[in-house]
Amino acid sequence: MKLQKAGFALDRRTLLMTGIAGGLAACATPMGASGPPIVTTSAGKVQGLTAENGVRIFKGIPYGASTGGQGRFRAPRPPEPWTGIRETIAYGPPTPQGRPSNAPALPPRDPKLPPPLINNNPTGAQSEDCLVLNVWTPATDNAQRPVLVWLHGGGFSSGSGSSTWYDGTRIAQKQDVVVVTINHRLNVFGYLYLGDLGGGEFKDAASVGMLDCVLALQWVKDNIARFGGDPKRVLIYGESGGARKTSSMMAMPPAQGLFNRCVVQSGSQLRLDTPEIGMERTEKLLKALSIGKGDIGKLWSVSQDELLAAVPGAVNGSGQFRPVIGSPSFPAHPFDPGAPAMSANVPMIVGSNRTEASVFMGGDPAIGNISEEELVKRVAALVPAGEAADTIAMYKRLYPQAKRDEILYMTSTDRGYFLDSTILAGRKADQNAAPVWVYQFYRETPLEGGRYHTPHASEIPFVFDTLSLATSIGGEPTASAQVLADRMSAAWATFARNGDPNGGHTISWPKYNSATRPTMMWDESPAGPRIESDPRAEQRKRMLGYGSQQYGAREAT
Repeated sequence: MKLQKAGFALDRRTLLMTGIAGGLAACATPMGASGPPIVTTSAGKVQGLTAENGVRIFKGIPYGASTGGQGRFRAPRPPEPWTGIRETIAYGPPTPQGRPSNAPALPPRDPKLPPPLINNNPTGAQSEDCLVLNVWTPATDNAQRPVLVWLHGGGFSSGSGSSTWYDGTRIAQKQDVVVVTINHRLNVFGYLYLGDLGGGEFKDAASVGMLDCVLALQWVKDNIARFGGDPKRVLIYGESGGARKTSSMMAMPPAQGLFNRCVVQSGSQLRLDTPEIGMERTEKLLKALSIGKGDIGKLWSVSQDELLAAVPGAVNGSGQFRPVIGSPSFPAHPFDPGAPAMSANVPMIVGSNRTEASVFMGGDPAIGNISEEELVKRVAALVPAGEAADTIAMYKRLYPQAKRDEILYMTSTDRGYFLDSTILAGRKADQNAAPVWVYQFYRETPLEGGRYHTPHASEIPFVFDTLSLATSIGGEPTASAQVLADRMSAAWATFARNGDPNGGHTISWPKYNSATRPTMMWDESPAGPRIESDPRAEQRKRMLGYGSQQYGAREAT
């Protein structure tokens, strides 16, 4: 099999080695009975691949022009139109992130350490010409299927929509939906606060990464019908940083009307940064680059590597580059003091995992033997002064079989992800407009004897039905794991289709309310998912008494 791309040949071996055809590349062929799929978009024609299961796959479709040069720190623009047929079979470049390309090589990873659970970091050359998206569809017909638009994780600073974990082939075919994943600007390129520097032209510079997401949704509205999707049934969803972006878009005026449902997985954004914090980062960045506040025009001639090299110092003490309130795109905090009125009619699903923190802390096997003294020290950094001993005592009483590492994971998780998800969901429910459904993911990964329990991001392959592509975090697929993936992916697809996750998958999922707090507990038990009222109620109430960490002046680590 040969494909022509920009004057060079791509054979089947190259496709498999590079992952161009995604996690199911081995099943993909470019030619179907009637040739490769071709769709006319608003900027020109694109040609994709057809998988053996019939799903049409398009990768690297431009939805915006390059953000380099004078496009840097400015709102995105539509892509330049092209003539002829553009081959879209390879993922596009990720936005610049991480270490500069000219930085010294990192020392080799300690072979005694276990491999990381999350190993889906973006690969390939990074570029400011990064506004691309990927589409999986059962057919390029007029069926008007629900559309699921995924915003990738990695905080506001890293990641891409090209991870094999996010491959949409199986869910598109099995659930009859259209899946879209996107790349957009991150870190300093997407969220540099410039305030009134430059005469106010860049008042929204700290939101351009989010405006990229808005432009992608506009592309979906204008084009997705030609890919078999329904522009009136668009779900936005994401995990971790993707969930933070998703929940933030509920309070973003330019995004309103471009989506109809919202799912927030382990990343409930209640508050964003103030202009003071944003300017603190900017001043540190400008100082590192030897640029005066009155001479920001030099930012357009600084190289990608120079900007990336200045990021660590700029974010030290204040947290990552991210959106700032008081701007046209974010006039106020997303979910504080309440749910945003502008998206009151958009239904939501909100949830988190039981031991999110294990993915961040558990990479060091020594933590399995953490001492009591070290446990107290670590918990003391999470709760108000003088509360560590009582907090630990509560967990030991509630979970007498839990080891110290699990107590630490639960404390950190309940203090952040879990508490914030209940606050956001409660505020949405109390709005008494569109409903919200809440879940907890309890499926324990069998990796390394189960010592990670239920880590951050472990629900992703169950939502996407990509268990075989995410064995680094979920282990080898089993029949019971696949049953759970079938149930979760069906619930998400049903929600995208009807604005309600109920129907045809498992037990009835009640709407959330602040009184009884009914919650879907997704796990792999033989009995299947179950509903609990106010799960982990004692932990929630204690952490609520401490207040969300998002109320701190700076982003919690």
